[in-house]
Amino acid sequence: MSSVITTSLADTLPLSVPKLDASGLNWAVFSLRFQDAVEAKGYWGHFDSTSEHPAMPEPEDLPMTPAAPSPKDLAAAISQWDKDK
Repeated sequence: MSSVITTSLADTLPLSVPKLDASGLNWAVFSLRFQDAVEAKGYWGHFDSTSEHPAMPEPEDLPMTPAAPSPKDLAAAISQWDKDK
């Protein structure tokens, strides 16, 4: 049986971001600190939709040069973008 190890943004948030209380009483503090932490990591665009989801180009639109990324590399980059989201 194989094990899957995933790392999410929540796994790496600094201790300055408090756990959001179920009642929402600490929402104001949580919200500000969470946004600061996510902006510092460069992922805020995923939350406010300013970072567009990358699209897989059609094969005929890909440049045919040795330095051009392969469709497999592009698919991996899109998968990573989704994971970071």
